[in-house]
Amino acid sequence: MTFGRKDDRVSIFDALRPRAGQMVTRAIVTTYSLDLVAMLGLVLALGGDSEAEFEASPLGLVKAFDSMRGKLLVLHQLGRVVAPSAHRSVLPLLDTMVRAVAANERRESWHPKLALVRYESGKASEWRFWIGSRNLTGSTDRDAGLLLVSAKGKGTRKVPDVAGLAEDLLAGAGLSPAHLAELKAAGWSAPPGVVVRSLRWRSNGETREFIDGPFLARADRGCAVSPFIDRRGLAELLKAGVKGLPLLTTELAGAKCGPCDGVTFHVDAAPEPAATVSVEQQQDEVVGEFNDPPSTGVHAKLVAISKGDRTILMLGSANLTRRGLVGPNAEAVAMVEIDEPRIVDSLYGFVQGGIELKDVETDVSAEQEKENTKRELDEVISRFLDGRFRLVSKPDGLHLEVDVAAEVLGLAQFAASPFLDSDAWMPIPPGSRSVRLLANQPVLSEQTALVNFKAARLQDPEVSREWVQTVGIDGVDFDRRDRALLARYVGAARFRDWLRSLLDGVDRTGGGRWSDPVAEAGPRDPGDQLSRIFTLETMLAAWARDHKAFESRVSGMMEMLESFNEVFAQIEDDGEREAALADLDEVRPFLRAVHDAIGITA
Repeated sequence: MTFGRKDDRVSIFDALRPRAGQMVTRAIVTTYSLDLVAMLGLVLALGGDSEAEFEASPLGLVKAFDSMRGKLLVLHQLGRVVAPSAHRSVLPLLDTMVRAVAANERRESWHPKLALVRYESGKASEWRFWIGSRNLTGSTDRDAGLLLVSAKGKGTRKVPDVAGLAEDLLAGAGLSPAHLAELKAAGWSAPPGVVVRSLRWRSNGETREFIDGPFLARADRGCAVSPFIDRRGLAELLKAGVKGLPLLTTELAGAKCGPCDGVTFHVDAAPEPAATVSVEQQQDEVVGEFNDPPSTGVHAKLVAISKGDRTILMLGSANLTRRGLVGPNAEAVAMVEIDEPRIVDSLYGFVQGGIELKDVETDVSAEQEKENTKRELDEVISRFLDGRFRLVSKPDGLHLEVDVAAEVLGLAQFAASPFLDSDAWMPIPPGSRSVRLLANQPVLSEQTALVNFKAARLQDPEVSREWVQTVGIDGVDFDRRDRALLARYVGAARFRDWLRSLLDGVDRTGGGRWSDPVAEAGPRDPGDQLSRIFTLETMLAAWARDHKAFESRVSGMMEMLESFNEVFAQIEDDGEREAALADLDEVRPFLRAVHDAIGITA
């Protein structure tokens, strides 16, 4: 990977995808902004069989969720989940895999971008650790990151800070003592020409200077990239040890902070870090993680200082601002030494490729006013998020209980809606304590802790922001909900494919995509009876060929059959409902016989 502008992208998902024979046993990802559709791509990459993020088959999606349930946790900034425009029917499966960090953005932000993933293959284990500037969204901005892989033998080095970061910054993620011991004992392999000197991190509310002195004595050149800057951040930057340092940033940021002695401003387009994913666009041309042509938006955060052939590079999540470089934002950066000229030269060329600010006619007053307006609304939303919310079922429907100060509710127009009906906005006026989101109780497969929120300025309602939030909810059995949701997703039309795939290990929907609309169940061949297709003898033969794989496929399927029964009983068409329930009646005795013969625990 270099910093070339064209055709030089590396997919984070591809870097984290299990290799043949591996399975993910634990995964922790941190992000500021989160797009749930991008997170769906992560689930498919970590738990599925497809080589592309969004190319999984319908049953491949089911397999991926089954594989990752209870193993993946994504930590994000409260109030920064991007409202998805599509695929909402399957996204509730993610609500147990996400956790908001309740940092008050008026003071601090949860801003690290990390991935820590553990894999098993037989008795062997492997860890991969990624650190960088990339949010888990559909953004195609220029970002920078570093991947380390645990290994043994030549070329590996101890990086104790990985375990230290996991124990401290990721303390709430619940890594086991055994996993922390593995991280402490691990050796790490870095990309060619890169040596990790240290990791530096900071939890919310803490103060710690990431640049504590010159990177190299008597350095002869340097450069930096950051889309967001302030004067305190630039003062910290100059401590790295080079005067006349070129900085690539945005026109708005450069105009606000320039001129600055010791810094030459180069500018490029502003980033769009919260951009959403278009699954259809990804599926039209599959070549990597997100397949839009790369934008010119700058979102990387890095500082490079060189002396001769040596370069020290700091990269990670920290912008060149006081909150980023000093605190109190939660951040994480890596200090690495690079002796690969191709990487170093491409970085300097990338920074110098920006237009010098002095050569740009800058009139950013309108853009600055727009940004100030958005920031004012964000501050009001931050106060709103200090409140408490809970979903409660009552005789007259599903209610969102609200505990927010009336004065805060009077600062903007607030509204909420059920996650699966994003247009059914219900106002949250001052003094609200409960808002009815649904007049009826949602069926099990539609129960979720996800809620849509919206805030708009009183003076200008066109200035607004929507987001999704997980809230507390009473009385939901999430394991049972997940089974019901997957049963509804598979549906009557794909039920036989699901059953056959489960029993013989071959994906019967392999030619389709998980996002394809479900076709109506066609007329059945009278001779196509499940009892004739599968016999106990054929199943015992399949079990004998690979009993571990067979038992893994069918474990828990008796519980899934109960979920199918609940879903099929709600089918409105009489003929389709009767045919689907008939399939279930035919299947149950056969599967019970398999369980009893093999002794699989359901």
